[in-house]
Amino acid sequence: MARRNQSNDELVQERPAWIIPALVFVGVLTFSGIFLYYYFGPTPGELLGLDPRASSASGEVEAIVGNTRFLIPEHYTRYPSQRGGGRIAAVDMHALLPDLEPYSSERQDSFADNSADSDVIYFSLNESAAPLSSARRLKEIYSKYLETAEPSEGPDGLQLFPFRQDTGYADQDLLVGKDAESRMLLLLCERQTPLIESPNCSRSLLIGPDLELTYRYKRSHLDDWRQIDDAVSELVSEFGAAEPTDDLQGTILD
Repeated sequence: MARRNQSNDELVQERPAWIIPALVFVGVLTFSGIFLYYYFGPTPGELLGLDPRASSASGEVEAIVGNTRFLIPEHYTRYPSQRGGGRIAAVDMHALLPDLEPYSSERQDSFADNSADSDVIYFSLNESAAPLSSARRLKEIYSKYLETAEPSEGPDGLQLFPFRQDTGYADQDLLVGKDAESRMLLLLCERQTPLIESPNCSRSLLIGPDLELTYRYKRSHLDDWRQIDDAVSELVSEFGAAEPTDDLQGTILD
């Protein structure tokens, strides 16, 4: 009997007293790390450079978009993933109106502003495999959804066509004019509504056979559309050697 008890006692192994506190400590540490990373750590997009992150660096990024070479100061760019340069599909940029000032730490609050009176303008260069000229976009797309073919007068020579409310362009207006190069200018502008408190205006135009320039700014700046269009076109031309195309010559809604 004593021999059996001794055998059983040999099978019983005492656990060190520190194991349970150590496991609790490791669990708390792991949970705290997960909590901190979830709320304060970088997102997958940030790790991959796919989330916007302004830069105050002034070095140039050499990028080829739509077979056109550009040298773009880094403090105009928005995405870290696009700052590596080389052949890329798009470069997204931002600046402050009216002088298209680039990002700096001193202007951080202005760049973060998304109010209806914000001075931020977003613009991008995009490679486009099947681009539409302004003429085709107006004829083949927008004209089908206009409320009327008779425009009202818009700011500084623009013609304003409201879109129908039963279309995908509800609460938007189309403003049509010509830019300094006599190309047709189409501006899509949101109307201010309870759901759209900070409306934008945007334009897309071809500046090469497979290269498109797009920009948008707050509708509150619409009266200055000529100066804005000239400034963006001039700035982009300083970045590269893109040559304008005939984005439309002709009459409106022909």
